[in-house]
Amino acid sequence: AEVLPNLDINAAVGVTDSNIKEFPDPAVIGNEAPQISRYTLNLGAQYAGPLTGSVDGLLRVDYRRTGKTWWEPFNTTVRAPVDIVDARAGITVDDVSITAFAQNLFDETYNAEFSPGGFVFRARLRRYGVEIGYRF
Repeated sequence: AEVLPNLDINAAVGVTDSNIKEFPDPAVIGNEAPQISRYTLNLGAQYAGPLTGSVDGLLRVDYRRTGKTWWEPFNTTVRAPVDIVDARAGITVDDVSITAFAQNLFDETYNAEFSPGGFVFRARLRRYGVEIGYRF
């Protein structure tokens, strides 16, 4: 939603009821399904507009929270909720743009996946860089 000229704010919430209703082992019935978080939350804000008569600016921040996630049907191994912030800032002059970005800005360490046998796969740590573009 555009709350002011050139300023947009967005938000979304996702809720999943993933209780197991049938399973070969009745001990897991009623547990939460594996690898599905109960909720997700996304918030974002972006300014994209003029800074001066010849320079446009971009500033964007996105936040997402993923609720706790059980890794297997017995619900004995869980990942705590994860909070991630991404950001972008840049300028455009005529047809040239320069944008700096950071993904996982605060370098949150967490497991992206879990496999039987206790193998875990770490999510990407903070990534940052600069993009240069030319529009023709």
